[in-house]
Amino acid sequence: MHASTIAAVSFAALIHAVPHAHSHSHRHAAAHAAVKPRDTTTFDLTVHNNCSSSKTFGLYQVTPAFEMIEMSSPISIEPGSSSCIQAPFSEIGMRLSGTADQGCDGQWAAQTLFEFGYSAYEELTGTAYDLSVMQGSVPEGIAAFPGTELCESKVCSASGCSLAEAWTSAQQEGGGSPADTVCYQGVQSFDIVWCPQ
Repeated sequence: MHASTIAAVSFAALIHAVPHAHSHSHRHAAAHAAVKPRDTTTFDLTVHNNCSSSKTFGLYQVTPAFEMIEMSSPISIEPGSSSCIQAPFSEIGMRLSGTADQGCDGQWAAQTLFEFGYSAYEELTGTAYDLSVMQGSVPEGIAAFPGTELCESKVCSASGCSLAEAWTSAQQEGGGSPADTVCYQGVQSFDIVWCPQ
C-alpha cells in the first residue's frame, strides 16, 4: 500500500464527512466541565498512554498537496500517564500520532492514528474525526471519547477493529467509511487513549 493512498483516503474521509445523527448512552469518567470562557481557536486532546512502554505523541497535518507538516512539539508520555495537547479547531487534514519521535518522514508509515479536522454543515460547526489502524499498523488499539455525550465514541482493540470503528484499509474509500464521524457541537475536547483496556 502506498503512503500517498493512505493519505488520500484519510484526507478524503475528513473532507467528505457527513452529519452524525446517532446518540448513545456512553459515559466517560473524564467528562470536562467548562469553568471559564473557552478559546474557540483550539481544543484539548488529552492523550492517555495505557501501553506498556513510553510513546512520543505529536500533531501533524497532511495538506491537499500531500505535504506532512509538524503542528506541535513531540511529547513523550510514560505508561499509565496522560498529557494535554492543544489542537487547532479550524484546520483540516490533522492527525495525532504516537510515533512523533520518527519525525515527518516517519508519519507516512502505517500506524495507529486519531484523525480529525474542522467541519461545517449549514449553521453547525464541529470536528470530523475517525480512528485509523491501517494494515501494517502495530496492534495496540486506540479509543476516542468526545467531551460531550452527544457525540459518538470510537473504540478499537488491539485484536482488531470493525469498519464502524476505524479505517483499516484503503478499500473503504468508496462511498466513505462508516468510521467517519462528525461532532457538530462546536469546540469540544477529546480524550484519546492508546492501548485501551
